[in-house]
Amino acid sequence: MSAKVTPNKRILLIWPPGIAGADWMLFPLAFGFLRNHADCDILDCTLTPLSPLEIAQRASAYDLVGITVWGFNVRTVQHLTDLIHQHTNAKVVVGGPSAGLVKADYALLGEAEEKFGELAAQVLSGGNAADLSIQGLGINGKSQAKMPASFTGDLDELGLVDYGALGLGRYNAAGYKYWLYTLSDKFTTGPMMATRGCPYKCTFCAAPALQGVKLRKHSVDYVLATIEDLYFNHDVRQISFLDDNLTLDAAWAKDLCVSLIKLKEAKGMEFICSTSNGVRYKTLDDELLGLMRRAGWGEIVLAPESGSPRTLERMKKYVDLDVLEEKAALAKKNGLNTVGFFIIGYPGETPEDLEMTRAYIHQSGLTRTLVNWFNPIPGTPIYYDLVEAGEIDPEQIEINYGSIDKLDYLTPGLTKDDLRAFDAAVKSRSAFTDMKFADLLSVNAA
Repeated sequence: MSAKVTPNKRILLIWPPGIAGADWMLFPLAFGFLRNHADCDILDCTLTPLSPLEIAQRASAYDLVGITVWGFNVRTVQHLTDLIHQHTNAKVVVGGPSAGLVKADYALLGEAEEKFGELAAQVLSGGNAADLSIQGLGINGKSQAKMPASFTGDLDELGLVDYGALGLGRYNAAGYKYWLYTLSDKFTTGPMMATRGCPYKCTFCAAPALQGVKLRKHSVDYVLATIEDLYFNHDVRQISFLDDNLTLDAAWAKDLCVSLIKLKEAKGMEFICSTSNGVRYKTLDDELLGLMRRAGWGEIVLAPESGSPRTLERMKKYVDLDVLEEKAALAKKNGLNTVGFFIIGYPGETPEDLEMTRAYIHQSGLTRTLVNWFNPIPGTPIYYDLVEAGEIDPEQIEINYGSIDKLDYLTPGLTKDDLRAFDAAVKSRSAFTDMKFADLLSVNAA
């Protein structure tokens, strides 16, 4: 791990408004790594709701303020950044999936954990950030949405996360849950990432821009140490892997599962595991699925995204739907529930494409499905395509998953009634069905 920056001047990290809803919230996991590289205070606006002006007033006691930016809170963060500039002398650095779309003093694209400490030391000592050779650093309020990002080499060097300092207990008390969130068991949840990177080029996804295209992995020992900390010090009973590609390296994934099984047996631990962002279907085989079941998985997420070959081509989602069905059947054979992710209303989609997806959902053998309406997420390739084509206004677009009526973008040829009819046609397969963990297992035992 690089040396920790301990400046005389203070740093505030803000987990801003707009990343929690009535039944969901995101956990500031990245702040745990940032704290390992610079002494920071944290203002979590999920746990401590404040108005933008109140947040700016809190920021006035600091010299450097870091704010995380997601596709659905770009305008909120821009407004907050402007208020901080109006009411304080603090410099603002933004990071996160959509950092390049906010005009701040500095933007760190990609994985900012190590680079943040370097930037903070330079800025707080009165130095010029332009003298730093940091890839992915934007300076002086310029939007750098397509600038090359910076990525970490050895993930273990980032250090272990202090979950207590991030308020994990308060999050769980407030109802935090990440996937398996329809379970009535209410497992205490602990999020972590064991791998980073995605070599695929799906046009709706920002993962390669955020994490790079090369798969990098924590050591299995690091993963086990994190799980032991979550289990024994934070009473966590659901380990939520936030990885996009946990099983991409099948040999490593099998080693991880074997190690989890041994850990449970050696220390009498009982916990379940989830991979909420999905697993790569091609690498799944009988051995890996059996190990995942024994290690604590009761459900895996697969992501066909569409049953229409035309839509898949537009998404650059190169998936063999027949093979995916075979993998779903293999998962069921090993006692694993399957959830399928789908996107409807993708640019260029037609009612015929929707019908193909509806039919696939009912024939695929997937136990449950989660259907999202298409939203042009800032920072994704399709977002830039739509902006350049004049189909969306980047100053007006809002990301919305809560209501079809509030969707800002609808592809020509489809109506909101088409989306409503689709949802009704697949409602019986919805993942939003209250279940117990044992229910997931019994589905596949039948």
